Amino acid sequence: MAITGLNSNDYNIFNSLTGASSSKKSSDSTSALSGAFGSMVSGSSALGDYSLIQSGAYKKLLNAYYGRNNNSTKTVTEEDKAEMIKLNTANSDASALNSSVSKLMGINISEDNRENLKESLKSVVENYNSVIDSASEVDTTSVLRQALWMTQGTAANAGMLEDLGVSVGENNKLTFDEEKFHKADLSTMKSMFSGNTSFMGRLASRSSQIASAAQNSLSGGRNTGVYNGRGSFDRNSTPDTKSIIDTFS
Repeated sequence: MAITGLNSNDYNIFNSLTGASSSKKSSDSTSALSGAFGSMVSGSSALGDYSLIQSGAYKKLLNAYYGRNNNSTKTVTEEDKAEMIKLNTANSDASALNSSVSKLMGINISEDNRENLKESLKSVVENYNSVIDSASEVDTTSVLRQALWMTQGTAANAGMLEDLGVSVGENNKLTFDEEKFHKADLSTMKSMFSGNTSFMGRLASRSSQIASAAQNSLSGGRNTGVYNGRGSFDRNSTPDTKSIIDTFS
């Protein structure tokens, strides 16, 4: 029985430990290995096996084999850990934005609900700005790309957002004027807040994609979540990012 994964140096190590001549051909070395390991597997020579174990031959051979393979294991650097923490923050912020947008879209647009709409829109603005901060910190192209597309979509709707009291700054962050919102037309709100193709509908989709990109990077590209009908990302089957970050503490 030949042992796979062993090179000539490994055979020489084993030969010197078992008394075989290093000058013999590889077939003789293989035969020596086959005999020694074969007896261990078959159990036909318990005393011989015990002698080899006691002499340390097996241990030295295994150390030589696994030591070579262990050298190829990737070391997680401090930079890697820092990036994963940033990705986790971006994922959390994008998920919070998605939740606040979904809540806003779920409110019936009427004069009676203006106060609720105001508070929900205020939450959207705050979470949007958090995403701008956290996404800009990561060094992952997919996250940065999705965040860029989000800001571009917002800039394209700057005029109508202004009518709702939401202004886009030079740093791509939003500011909210509550007084101006109280004077906004309900028809403008309906246009911006209702339906998957509205501004908020597209923002829900984009925030999910940012969260997905961050999650996918955290899980090494093995993200198995899916998008639902409203553009929100379902992460039920993805790894728990909190548990990943906890391993660094």
